[in-house]
Amino acid sequence: MFRFLPMITRRQITCSILISLLPLSSCSLIESGAPQRIVRVKVLADPRLREDNPRWAEEVRGLVEAASDYLEGEFGIRLATQKIAPWPLKDRIPSTPTLMSRLKAEVPLRDAEGSYDLIVAFTGERVNVYFGGKARVDRIGNCQEGLGNYLVSSVSTRFRYRGPTAELELDVVALIHELGHIFGAEHNQDTTSIMHENFDYRTEFDKKNREVILKNKFCPFAK
Repeated sequence: MFRFLPMITRRQITCSILISLLPLSSCSLIESGAPQRIVRVKVLADPRLREDNPRWAEEVRGLVEAASDYLEGEFGIRLATQKIAPWPLKDRIPSTPTLMSRLKAEVPLRDAEGSYDLIVAFTGERVNVYFGGKARVDRIGNCQEGLGNYLVSSVSTRFRYRGPTAELELDVVALIHELGHIFGAEHNQDTTSIMHENFDYRTEFDKKNREVILKNKFCPFAK
């Protein structure tokens, strides 16, 4: 099942300029008549992903951009990558629960270069998805407690961003699934939904989770 995304219209104001003027983590701009949520993102890549890969920074930026294209087209949510960095510097951690624990303990939402709504850490480790290796988030987001701040996702193959109309690759689908959790979407039994508890190549959100994401779209991120 393949899905082609509609062409995204050109943003009237670039994210970098727009975000620099904002004291808050969200904003509204009119693009095709829909208010937009801007999410400030810091992107990290682990040693395995960086190993023998001079393009690692371009690849992780492209993964986030591809997921952002989808979220912007479906929900009016734009991910603005503000920083890309190597992390951890040396330690190889083939466990996503351990990686998440370290991530929350060692990577703050604010550093000398700015503040972020969301930290996305990509791992190139060949984790066993049946034994603690699934991608994960720090929380299922909601308006009362705040949206999630940390996300770990694995990368299975080299990636090259090919624009907003390209077919979604599996690693992008996995990232979109986790971003759904950040905005409150939960696993379900709908075999056609991207949020089905047994992950596979699906590209559509079910009606209930779609409504949840739209409801939570402008909720504050947790502190």
